[in-house]
Amino acid sequence: MKILKMLNRIAAGAILALTVSACDSDVFNINADPFKDQTYINILNSPISVYLESEPDFTEYVKALKYSDTYNALNQSTSGVSFTAFAPTNEAMQDFYSRRGVEGLENLSKDYVRAFVLYHTLPDSIQAETFVTKTSVTNLSSDNISISIDPDNAGQATLNDEGQVVQMGISAYNGKIYVLSKAMTPLVETVYERVLQTGTSNIMAAAMRETGWDKELSVIADTVIVDGKKTISKRYYTVFNVSDAVFGEAGIGSLDDLKTKMAANDDRGVGVDSLLREYVAYHVMTNMYTTANLGEVTTTDTRIWNSAAKNQVFTVKTDTLTTVEADKYVLNGEGVSAKFIPEASNVLAKNGYMHQLTSWLPVWEPKQSVVVWDLGDYTEIKNIVSPEDYQPAEPVASESRTRVANAACFTYEMSESGTKNNSFSDIDYVTSKSYKISGNTVKANNNDKVVFNLGYMGFVQMPTPTLVRGKYKVELTLIYTATQNFMRQQTKGNGGLLRMTFDDREETTVFTAPYTKVPSALPGIYTSTIYDEVEFTETSSHNFKFVVLDPAASSESGFSLQFDCITFTPIE
Repeated sequence: MKILKMLNRIAAGAILALTVSACDSDVFNINADPFKDQTYINILNSPISVYLESEPDFTEYVKALKYSDTYNALNQSTSGVSFTAFAPTNEAMQDFYSRRGVEGLENLSKDYVRAFVLYHTLPDSIQAETFVTKTSVTNLSSDNISISIDPDNAGQATLNDEGQVVQMGISAYNGKIYVLSKAMTPLVETVYERVLQTGTSNIMAAAMRETGWDKELSVIADTVIVDGKKTISKRYYTVFNVSDAVFGEAGIGSLDDLKTKMAANDDRGVGVDSLLREYVAYHVMTNMYTTANLGEVTTTDTRIWNSAAKNQVFTVKTDTLTTVEADKYVLNGEGVSAKFIPEASNVLAKNGYMHQLTSWLPVWEPKQSVVVWDLGDYTEIKNIVSPEDYQPAEPVASESRTRVANAACFTYEMSESGTKNNSFSDIDYVTSKSYKISGNTVKANNNDKVVFNLGYMGFVQMPTPTLVRGKYKVELTLIYTATQNFMRQQTKGNGGLLRMTFDDREETTVFTAPYTKVPSALPGIYTSTIYDEVEFTETSSHNFKFVVLDPAASSESGFSLQFDCITFTPIE
């Protein structure tokens, strides 16, 4: 399945207006409220705004509610409407004004204050005992808010590494109130605006404008048509910013200097405009990652990552022994290397993260390295799955699934004979629990898996990460459950036989039945080799395809292919 047509882009200002409009006409239905300007009172307790107004600790936040025309919205108590309000105290509001560099509420625009309220409000009432089990929630502006529970102080938590919860779950008639001693900063700036806000990144900003990346990085979402339905697809980015001072250390004092240096370093005969576009794209990733995400150690201490530049990748090496944050991660360690500047990295924006680098990081082709391809790690899948379910921080106790067959990363076909497995749809993203194998706890990469349920002769193809040219051993990690024992033992069908290829090249064709290689009847996560050797002659992404050749895929209700990741290990 493919996304059929892009209708329009939604930029930062538009998305704020869209979010506010949607809230007004849906959950925040202020204008249509028949009780507008009336106060809701219940004999047991008051709605949220009324309750806050009755408490002297929240006078400043109540002013913000009235100033942004959201006071009555938070008083709604119609059937099915409830909220969770993260309410900053007066001291927290004054601290927020100070951090914003303003004296008070009157120095902020009404739109900004409304964004502030939406950011501090959830469209559901969450009990304290439920709240402490969550790692994240989604607010009324559709932003994901991370939750870190304080293990030493009951009733306290940190939101987005910023907001401080000091009291949980105060009951109001239409929801719950969580008291904040420090407010959160609403996400209204894009990653491009974050670059501009540094005030010291004029060369990088000029390069972005000249190449058109300023517009790309200002897009929050696209409105697209999927299967005949209009939907909003969010954009996510990670930007590696270079300050003017860092450029200066490399002898680059202007945009023209940057072009001259790139041309001098290039031996491919590429035009300077193309080199500039490649350079800027090399400093962009089309998903959002923290520095910890980028430095997460898997099978080795060095990982290869895709940039937005075609067929260009970079490496991140992690020093697991150092306690100095600035020395923990090194980008392109064998080239013109760079490190993250901790105090200027992990800067969250409406559509991603900005990280500041210690060098200008020119485009460079690294040596081969181990690449772990998580089959669920696509922006297109992230757009479909709930933020609370996507790549959970820890294995889950109860697995949840989301149909993702419409994600643009997949091209697939269900077999004419269909499938008898009603536990999964055609392609599902599923959170994963952990398993005990030989006394050891084993968990899936990113604690998730993709389940394919395509039937006999069904197929799917998807793009790999960019792989540096060379030879690789390729291994598949899968999840094996008790219902798949007939596949492992081949008592029905042929064990889940698959035909696999890269780029439809005949010489890459292999036939493999990975479930027959599971060494134990115990449910768990297992890895087997699917290619002893495969060679890629150029650095690029490749089209991976497999066809299901087991008739049991259509005849047996327990048949499914539950894949975690594919690992490419260089062969010297």
